[in-house]
Amino acid sequence: MIPSAPVPVGRARKPVPRHLSSIPGTFLVRFAAKAVRAAAPEPARLAVAARALPRAVAEPLDWLRRNAGLVEVVPLFAENVPRAPAAPAWRVATVASVVHAEEELAGFALLRLDPRKPPAALLRKLAGAKGIAFAEAMPARWVQAEADPFINRQWGLRAIRWFQAARPDAEVLVVAVIDTGVDESHPDLQGVVRAYHHRGLKAADVVGHGTHVSGIIAALVDNDQGIAGVARTRLEVWKVFPDEPEQGDFYVDGERYLKALNAVRRSGARVLNLSLGGTQRSETEAILFRQLDAAGVVVAAAMGNAGDEGNPTMYPAAYPGVLAVGAVAESLRRASFSNTGRHIAISAPGVNVLSTLPSRPAPPYRVETEYAAWSGTSMATPHVAGAAALVLARNPGWKAQQVKDRLRKTAAKLAGMRGRPWTPSYGDGLLDVEAAL
Repeated sequence: MIPSAPVPVGRARKPVPRHLSSIPGTFLVRFAAKAVRAAAPEPARLAVAARALPRAVAEPLDWLRRNAGLVEVVPLFAENVPRAPAAPAWRVATVASVVHAEEELAGFALLRLDPRKPPAALLRKLAGAKGIAFAEAMPARWVQAEADPFINRQWGLRAIRWFQAARPDAEVLVVAVIDTGVDESHPDLQGVVRAYHHRGLKAADVVGHGTHVSGIIAALVDNDQGIAGVARTRLEVWKVFPDEPEQGDFYVDGERYLKALNAVRRSGARVLNLSLGGTQRSETEAILFRQLDAAGVVVAAAMGNAGDEGNPTMYPAAYPGVLAVGAVAESLRRASFSNTGRHIAISAPGVNVLSTLPSRPAPPYRVETEYAAWSGTSMATPHVAGAAALVLARNPGWKAQQVKDRLRKTAAKLAGMRGRPWTPSYGDGLLDVEAAL
């Protein structure tokens, strides 16, 4: 969540506002690739194929146009789509989603509809169509952070035994960050960001969350500026949040987010940090995470900040293969807000974590600048992502599973675990950089 005001030290946390589980008027579908290809034997003749779209696919979309205000069909993973002005755009997009995408991602599209229409009825209509493999609401995802600028101590590095560790140079490695953006001109991040993808959005990190996460991972060490990041590594950042709040909060732009997940797989990044989450599972998203895992990308994701408010299962942390990260306070006890569950892998510092913020304020969403201490599983996760980069720098030939196993097996056991090797509150224990290296 994006905090509206800092939480004073020693005071109870404000209740987390209720979030959307899905984004109104936005759905994900997978068209039946076999049915579409029957009408499109020649991918280059897109307009012809679009006009010959089979009824099993065309009829539910026509129904949505008449009854649900279908505005747009966006082929999520199609590439090099030629112009085809002779056919309706939605038909062209539907065919392109199949014939211009990789086989394993063929048929995925995003539908934009009238947000006032009841989603359950629309999903029933789509689910009953023979030409649609599956349909689901676009899951809402939001950042998992709380602001607290009153304590400016980098206690987290001490807790994970960063100072004792013989840390290798990880500059040849790339850690991907999908978030609210980054201030790549920040003195502690200059030269750190290899690429910043924000086309169609402001370059500015309005919220500041992505800049804070980036600093925890890779703020320059020994540069006489502010703080030190966990790893001397390079970052590639995708901005997937809008510049203005929607539905009362900052929710991830689903189209940008899903495309970013697919782009990370082919970017050369070895690690992905996801300090965001939501309560609704998505089959589309799950497929992308299976592909990231198969591509050898170590994915670290935040467990979520609703541990004291119902403790719902949060995604993407709960997908198989993802390193789900919980937060501990300086006492090395679980932060009260940190979600628990059977899928938790490891814990890391996540309360009053000092890191970088954009140099310019963005009122009313953020007044802090340069550095501030924030709390959340969002802050715990980049500690683990940075540590994964260090392990890969020490062992460049290792596969993703070996890195994840190393971080978990070397985690320090905490008093709150009461002698158990794993608990749903702490996972395998506290990240220990010295032991992992």
